[in-house]
Amino acid sequence: MKNKLNRLFSYWLLAISCWLISSCQKVININLNSASPQIVVQGNLSNQPAPYTVQLSQTVNFSDPNTFPTVSGVKMIINDNAGNTDTLKENPAGIYTGTKLIGTPNRTYTLLFSAMGKNYTSVSTMPSPVNIDSLAITKSLFGKKKQVSVIFNDPAGIPNYYRLVEIVNHVMQNSTQVLSDELLDGQTITTRVSSRSDTLTLRTGDSITVLLESIDKGVYTHYISLQNASGGSGQISPANPSSNVSNSALGYFCAYSVTTKSIVVP
Repeated sequence: MKNKLNRLFSYWLLAISCWLISSCQKVININLNSASPQIVVQGNLSNQPAPYTVQLSQTVNFSDPNTFPTVSGVKMIINDNAGNTDTLKENPAGIYTGTKLIGTPNRTYTLLFSAMGKNYTSVSTMPSPVNIDSLAITKSLFGKKKQVSVIFNDPAGIPNYYRLVEIVNHVMQNSTQVLSDELLDGQTITTRVSSRSDTLTLRTGDSITVLLESIDKGVYTHYISLQNASGGSGQISPANPSSNVSNSALGYFCAYSVTTKSIVVP
């Protein structure tokens, strides 16, 4: 009788275990259905002489080729809070160019346009430029690669956000590095310019130009979320990167000031 009870107890445990295992399984369906295209904005206006441009395109579905259609025939306006206005001209398709505004630090610029049945707005304030004090060529931690560092003095008492762009032998590198002065307000900032491709090695005689762009918080937030979404910080974003363009558009409009400095690799 005791052995029979033990066998029944064992069968009961086995049945409960199988039920628990099966109840923990979950089928995950990934929805790759077609979605309505979204506007993508890439716009820049600086304190440098015109022209300045805004590029418009639209998203495609997951299963479609990575060819993003341009958005043409749009009336696009940029104005500032000093009463100046410029209507941009399209040439080539999807690229809108302006020449009438003078990028002035501490002015606020508003981008306005209508496309695909919606009205879009983006606002960006141009910060004051911050001068680069110097550039330095150093060796990497293990002394195998040369690298460039930028040194500059952060203005005290105000939040500052920066974007670093590197030009190597007259070729702009296809990545962006951003930083803030949240923990470095009013200090001398020294940072390695890491926007260079991992496959590119600096060599003696190479010409390096670094652009220090002062950007506003909205643009900085866009770039941080873009890095997170692409895995640049070891994280994966469940949503699209943040945007400073209204009506669920993707991308950004940036009014920034810029200073530059160059060095030749010894």
